[in-house]
Amino acid sequence: MISIDIILFCYKQERYIEQALRSIYAQELPEDVSVRVIVADDASPDNTLEVIKRLASESPFPIVYLAEEPNMGISKNYKRSFATTEADYVAILEGDDYWLPNHLSQHIEFWTRHPDCPMVMSRITCMHVRANGGENILPNGEWSYASDPYWVSVRKQIGEGNQLGNLSACSFRGDYLRNLPSALFDLPIADWMIGVMMAEHAPFALLKSSSSVYRVKDSGVWAGRSKWKQHKIMLEYADKYDAFQQGKYHDDWRQFKKKCWRDVCRNWVHYLPSWLQLLWGKIKNKEERNG
Repeated sequence: MISIDIILFCYKQERYIEQALRSIYAQELPEDVSVRVIVADDASPDNTLEVIKRLASESPFPIVYLAEEPNMGISKNYKRSFATTEADYVAILEGDDYWLPNHLSQHIEFWTRHPDCPMVMSRITCMHVRANGGENILPNGEWSYASDPYWVSVRKQIGEGNQLGNLSACSFRGDYLRNLPSALFDLPIADWMIGVMMAEHAPFALLKSSSSVYRVKDSGVWAGRSKWKQHKIMLEYADKYDAFQQGKYHDDWRQFKKKCWRDVCRNWVHYLPSWLQLLWGKIKNKEERNG
């Protein structure tokens, strides 16, 4: 019997949460897999939690609700959620994303062949959510990695930048997730640093097949920022993560920061405010017309 805990992270996602929850219910699983759903709502001010409770009777799996607390932020919500897990493996789904029916079965099949791997991630399909509320699936493009699965070392996850991009596509060995150091959750963490901590045990795996859909919103906390602000945050985080690891991977963090600055220098136009990008485009178009 294999056991899986699914953590459903949610905050103010009333619009999307039913689709996320039903995608959990629709998972096509072998009979020898035991599943539990952990609802980690971070004090949503809308009806997110009410929608989940209304649909709970339809669940083929037991549902556990974490205590309703004042809003604590993602790092502290991670901490209490990971500590609540008991299963062999832990899968994450954020409340505005959803899975295809083969998501967990694909991961289970991987785990049976690689039980010591710290984590596995399916390829992401991105859905663009425009400011007016419209949505469209973005082309996946060609698989750019040399192998399937593609193995990511801790040095690659640091020096070449985050290889993950979305925790909704990931599952983890439960014991590794539960034993993350408590001080880690005092940092602003997300998929990047969790991937680093997992890869310290052994390289983790990226699968070619896509089985999860990630909503990328124009107004999102990350996607809604300018390219320059994104890089500025990553540079700040790199210094904090380097200090947390007490310089163990200092050369790799330094390599990432150099890469970050090279990207800024090569693509400097994209780091301007949108109105300046538009003005620059008009100037370039005029120059091209005039020869």
